[in-house]
Amino acid sequence: MRKAFRLFMAATLLCLLTTGVVQAREMIQGENCRIAADRVVEGSLFTFCQNLQIEGRVEGNLIGIALRASISGEISQNVYLAGLELDVTGTIQRDLHYVGLTMNVLGTRAQPIRGQLVFATLSSQLAAGAHIPHQVTGIGYQFIVNGRIDGEVSYWGSAFALNNTIKGDVYASVGNPESDASDLETLLLPLDIELKAVVPGLTIDRNGRIDGDLSYSGPVEGKFLGNVIGDVQYHSTRPAIIQTVPDEGALNHFLDRFLREIAVLFTVGLLGLALASNAFQSPLTAVRWRPFSSFVIGMLLFILSFPIALMLLLLTAIIILILALLQLEGVLIVAASLLALIDVGVIGVFYFTAIFVARAVIAMGAGRLILRFLFGQESPNRMRVISLATGVIALAVLTSLPVVGFVFNAGALFLGLGAIATVTADWLHSLRTDNYASTRPPVVNRVNADDAMQDTGDPETPTKAPMLPSGRELGLANLPQGFDPDFFFSDD
Repeated sequence: MRKAFRLFMAATLLCLLTTGVVQAREMIQGENCRIAADRVVEGSLFTFCQNLQIEGRVEGNLIGIALRASISGEISQNVYLAGLELDVTGTIQRDLHYVGLTMNVLGTRAQPIRGQLVFATLSSQLAAGAHIPHQVTGIGYQFIVNGRIDGEVSYWGSAFALNNTIKGDVYASVGNPESDASDLETLLLPLDIELKAVVPGLTIDRNGRIDGDLSYSGPVEGKFLGNVIGDVQYHSTRPAIIQTVPDEGALNHFLDRFLREIAVLFTVGLLGLALASNAFQSPLTAVRWRPFSSFVIGMLLFILSFPIALMLLLLTAIIILILALLQLEGVLIVAASLLALIDVGVIGVFYFTAIFVARAVIAMGAGRLILRFLFGQESPNRMRVISLATGVIALAVLTSLPVVGFVFNAGALFLGLGAIATVTADWLHSLRTDNYASTRPPVVNRVNADDAMQDTGDPETPTKAPMLPSGRELGLANLPQGFDPDFFFSDD
C-alpha cells in the first residue's frame, strides 16, 4: 500500500508539473456531454461530465473530469483529463495527461497521440496499430504495449507486457509473477469496469523488441521471448522470505514482536477505557451475538478501503489540478491544505481504528472469555483492566507466532472492525429513529369539554372518564308511533 501511494503521488505531481497554462473559451457539464462530428470548439474546452464524447474538433486544450470519456475526433493541443475510463480512437496533436482507472489508446489512426503520453492508471493499453512517436511515462498496475513507441519508456507498476517495438530505452519496475491479481477484477465489478488482469512481471513476447537499453527491477527476472538489442540490467527486489524453521534469532524476533504488541494494544485499550469506556466495550455485544456477520463486514470494509482511499486522493488531485489551471493561487493554497487535512484525517482515523482499536476490542473480549472460563462467572467492571491485560497477552502470543501469526492478526482485525461498524450503524439508526419520533406531533384525544373533567395536575388523582348518556336517551327521537320505550327500560 505504501508503494502504491508513493507511485500515485509521484504520477500526480508529474501530471501537475507538466501542465501548461491555458485559457478556457467554453465549458460543458452534465450527465451526457457530446461534441458532434460537425462541430468545432474554438479555444480550450473545460469539461465536468459523467459521459463525454468528443467526435468533432477542439481548437485548444481539453481539460477537466469525465468518468467515461471517448475521444474519436481531434484535439489540436493537449489533453488533461481525469476519470474512470478513457478510450482514444481519434487524434491528439500534442500530449495526453490522464489520471484514472483504465486507458485504451486504439490504433484506428496512425498516430493517435503525437506528443508525449503521461498517465497514472490501474490499467493502460496501447493497441496494435497505434504509434506513439515520443516519450511515455506512467505508473499503474499493468501496461500492455501492443503498439509502437519511438521514444523512451519509463513505467512503475506490477505488470509490463511488450508485443511490439520500442525504439528508445526502457526503464521499468515490476511485481512478482507469483502474485494473484484476480481480486483486482472483483473490486472493479461495482464500478461496471471490465478488466483483464495480466500476469505481473516483465514479459517480452515473440513480437516484442527493444532497440535501446533495458533497465528494470523486480522480485524475479523477466520473461524474454523477443529481442533486446541494447544492454539489459536487472536489479533484484526480492523480499525477505519468511522462515518456517526456527533459527538462532527466532526467539528474539518472537519476544520483540510480543512485547511490541503488548505495549501497543494495552495502551490503546487503556485509552479507550479511560476516555470512552461504554463506547469501547459496546462492540463486544456484536462480537458475542453476531460473530460471523461482524467478521464478513470487517473483511469487506478493509478490502474496499484501499480503492476508496485511492479514489479520495484522486479526487483531491483533480481538484488541485483544476485550481492550478485556473491560476487561482490563493484558493489553491487554502483548498489544497483543507483537502489534505480531510484526506489525512479520514484515512488516518479509519486505519487507526482498524489496525489498533479493533484489535484492542477483541483483546478485551478475549480477556473476559478467559476469566469467565477460569472463574466460572462474568468478570465485574472493576476487573476490566485485568480482563484487558489478560486478553492483550493472549492475543500478542498468537499474533507473534511465526508463519501463522498473521492469520490471528487478520482475524482479530476483521472481527473487531466489523463489530465496530455494526455498533456504529445501529447507533446511527437509533439516532435517526429518535429524531423522527421527537419531530412527530403529539396525538391528542379530543373529548367533549362538557363531559370530560379537567386534569387536576395531581398524579394521585385519576381523571374521571366522560359520562355517556343513559339508554333512554340514545336514539329515541324518531321512533314509530305506538312504540313504547318503557317496555325495554323497565325498572322491574
